[in-house]
Amino acid sequence: MIVRPVTLTLEHPTATRERLLELAEQVRGARVGIKIAALLLLLDGQRAAQIRETLGLTRMSLGRWIHGVNAEGIEHLLPKARPGRPTALSLRVRRQVAAHLQRSPRDFGLNRDDWDGPTLVAHLKRQFGISLKVRQAQNWMHRLGYRLERAGHPAEAGRTASDSAKSAASAT
Repeated sequence: MIVRPVTLTLEHPTATRERLLELAEQVRGARVGIKIAALLLLLDGQRAAQIRETLGLTRMSLGRWIHGVNAEGIEHLLPKARPGRPTALSLRVRRQVAAHLQRSPRDFGLNRDDWDGPTLVAHLKRQFGISLKVRQAQNWMHRLGYRLERAGHPAEAGRTASDSAKSAASAT
């Protein structure tokens, strides 16, 4: 018995080339654009495997999009509201904070040499009127790419590579 893979096709009446191109003009965003591109390629007769390879998609993603459009129409491609609390830092504030993290906290009147969670909390409250907990501030610092350069172990601070090699050789 030969098992053939199910051919994925668009069957909903709204899934036409013209409607997909109209949707592409109306909706902004790369995520929706990739979905529309994949479905346009499918309508042009491309095989699903070729579409997945070309656009770097998974089999599950493409299958969900096709089945969703067949069930609901092309409205299925539109972004859905995402649950959860919206972020406290808008895109504008995130950009400003990322730039501020490149400078010293002292430049902003804070009595610290390096940024840390409590310092960023105070800065956000003072500059933007935003209240965050320390752990949230630490998470934002990490997301924005800030990494504190820490010194090594104090006992090793004055050692050179040759000293380390000598002590390792004498230990054996």
